[in-house]
Amino acid sequence: MISARSLCLASLLCLVGACGGDRTTEDAASGLQPGESSRPDSATAAAPTGSAAPGVPAFVTDSATAGDSTPASDSSAAVRSVYTSLAEADCRLVEQDEETGDTTSRCPGTAGYALLVHDWDARMSVDIVAPGGRKYPLRYSGVITSNFSSLGPRAEWRMRGGKPIALIVRLNAFEDPEVPSRATSYLAVARITDRETCVTDRIPPTTPNANEAAQRAADQSASRPCMRDIGEQG
Repeated sequence: MISARSLCLASLLCLVGACGGDRTTEDAASGLQPGESSRPDSATAAAPTGSAAPGVPAFVTDSATAGDSTPASDSSAAVRSVYTSLAEADCRLVEQDEETGDTTSRCPGTAGYALLVHDWDARMSVDIVAPGGRKYPLRYSGVITSNFSSLGPRAEWRMRGGKPIALIVRLNAFEDPEVPSRATSYLAVARITDRETCVTDRIPPTTPNANEAAQRAADQSASRPCMRDIGEQG
């Protein structure tokens, strides 16, 4: 399902202990080892025990909301997170190029939504598939990083009133030519509206409380513009 190039990148990343994302200065100061974190991971939070039936990629819900996350226009509706898997075992291969090894897989979503995961030329991205079947490509290689990349193991859906309003996915980018195995871990935030679905924010690992920042950006994404392509970003 995943191309040989991405498997090699993931294996190399694990060898240097970066499988769980970048080790921040804060983590280093606290004595945490690579793969551990001193804060919850917005797009890779662990499932509470008993939240899903064994063997079923059921949705993991988190009733906690991000501080000041609900826009004033809908202050009565609480925002919560639903986590769905991007793991190979929980996704279904729908397309593969035998010559290049590029793949597209369909992964579970929530509220009738699904995700298409693309692994093309060792760069990964997702499309949001709406309940009616319409696809919204998020084009991470165009707006987040043009370098080789891999996805985190889960997607986080921000929900209001049983409907997704935004999506958060962790994207590990290999941007250092001198240390190709070193990953920079971004949180890609996309709004989901009837009018337009697109990436609105890229949260870098240097952002204080990056996971909470991503949730706040997601909850306010309906009023934020779509990100420009990398070449047009100031």
